[in-house]
Amino acid sequence: MEDILYVKIEQNVAVKKRDLTIKDVATLYSSNTSMVQKLEKEPFYTIPKDCKVLTMFTVTKVYEAIHKIYPKIQIENLGETDFIVEYEPQKREKKWWEYTKMIVVAAIVFIGAAFTIMTFNEDVNVAGVFDRIYHMVTGEVKSDGTILEISYAIGIPIGILVFYNHFKKRDIKNDPTPIQVEMRTYEEQMNKAMIKTAAREGKTIDVNK
Repeated sequence: MEDILYVKIEQNVAVKKRDLTIKDVATLYSSNTSMVQKLEKEPFYTIPKDCKVLTMFTVTKVYEAIHKIYPKIQIENLGETDFIVEYEPQKREKKWWEYTKMIVVAAIVFIGAAFTIMTFNEDVNVAGVFDRIYHMVTGEVKSDGTILEISYAIGIPIGILVFYNHFKKRDIKNDPTPIQVEMRTYEEQMNKAMIKTAAREGKTIDVNK
């Protein structure tokens, strides 16, 4: 019975070296383990030094590298037909610079979130709503802060922390947070856009390239 080789490639593959093997870009599986081990070590592509960080490929480029070793092997694709190889050169940033960037980003997010919450509260007149609720319940006109404002001020940060599910080392639940979902959606759409743009401009690396 002829061996079948299953190939799975992700939409975006991150690498830290220029001389790539098949294993660096694809996951291989077959009942013939010796064949898989041999193919994983085979050269796939060398990223030129003057090349950009992102390089677009089609799965046929992987097939070409495999068929050079096993011309008659049957291949089943379980992943993407077009994919991006993202070259990330190994470089270490100074810790003080990483901390500086983290502090700046945190400050921007904090100020932006606080401004958004304040403008929203002012726009919908939350203070006026609390005044009317206090008067309806107690029959008195509120002249100072009450338990309503205190509860509201405490509830907002607690609600945000619980909603984003990252206020302690271990998450409350295993499902991804809303931010993670949006980031993955954005990343997927961006990858598809770059792949289509490269294909239209003829920059996708195919067979015999």
